[in-house]
Amino acid sequence: MRTTFWIAAVLCTSVAVADDTAPQAAGNGSQATQSQAASQSQAIAQPRPMHRHPTLFGMLQRNNAIRKRVGLFPHRMNPALVAAAQDHANYMARTGQFSHYTNGGPQGRANKYGFGGGVLENIATGGGVDTAFSMWQASGAHYASMVSRTTDAGFGYAVGPNGSTYFVGIYGTGSSGETEEQIAQYLQEEREAATKLAAEKTAAEKDPNVKPASANVDAQQKSADEVKPAAATESGAGQ
Repeated sequence: MRTTFWIAAVLCTSVAVADDTAPQAAGNGSQATQSQAASQSQAIAQPRPMHRHPTLFGMLQRNNAIRKRVGLFPHRMNPALVAAAQDHANYMARTGQFSHYTNGGPQGRANKYGFGGGVLENIATGGGVDTAFSMWQASGAHYASMVSRTTDAGFGYAVGPNGSTYFVGIYGTGSSGETEEQIAQYLQEEREAATKLAAEKTAAEKDPNVKPASANVDAQQKSADEVKPAAATESGAGQ
């Protein structure tokens, strides 16, 4: 049975201007120390934001590797664009409709999640992440989206009931994206926190008198390595 791959690209523009500025936490002295000490527990206790999902982060890295080869600055991962991209990936996987213009259209989805600037959108179906990016890179319009002068990107990935895979990349210029380094640090802290909690649970099981220091953290939280792909765990709000 032959696997079929499809790709499509679209450009949208908008005159709307969005205020995407995100508040930054500040601290010094003992406050900074306390914040650093609590970061590992927080990585487990709080749900991981969608834009920091390992699968989608891998797509950002693949995208930025292409940009690096032509001397461009890396895209940042924009939460609003990720939400829009995952929304459409989920929609295509659920309905089997491979199109930019269903589900509100690229600009409508971006606006829905608070992104007001114009967007470029790539979509693909069939294969895995490497296949999607290889197809995008080999297509003029898709490649142009990836190496555009935009600053931010968002990615989505979903698997349909029949096993078909769907990928979305959305590109725009915003001010609330996170860098690869910021996301990588978050995921590293999450892994370290999960490892620490697992060790504490093991110690407690061996000695009932030992209470894990992180006993107040949700014991059911799984480590990053155990999390299923975005398609299996995260759904966009759009229908």
